[in-house]
Amino acid sequence: MLRNIKKFLAIACVTVAVGTVAVPNLISAQNTNTTPNSTEKYKSRKGEAMKQLKLTKEQKAEMKKIREKAKADRRNILTAEQRAKMEQARQSGKREGVTKSLNLTDAQKEQMKTIGTSTKTQVQDILTAEQKQQLEKIRQERKSQRGDR
Repeated sequence: MLRNIKKFLAIACVTVAVGTVAVPNLISAQNTNTTPNSTEKYKSRKGEAMKQLKLTKEQKAEMKKIREKAKADRRNILTAEQRAKMEQARQSGKREGVTKSLNLTDAQKEQMKTIGTSTKTQVQDILTAEQKQQLEKIRQERKSQRGDR
């Protein structure tokens, strides 16, 4: 009988010790997984803007082509080391300040600017007059929100 009580107490102590260590780790793991990183926040805001524009399937497909081409063009401008830094930042979700850490040359900066301007022009060409007005309204709202910070 005394032997059974000792076994029970030993099992109870081990269970309490394991629970004391495991429960806080499980709770903190759940909390970190539910917090969106900056990339997810950006995609969410961008997705909301696209929904407000009510794009047709054809417009969505064309937009996707434009974005993919711009992404490839930007990637081709970067060196292998710069691409590795960008990929690391993308995976970690910490994109703030990454562009400065790439130490882009003046030529690279100019090429990036050209790609951005070209992409913006191509997107504008796809949109209807109403969609362009809506997009401008969304941009103004975001600009005012950034100004409040």
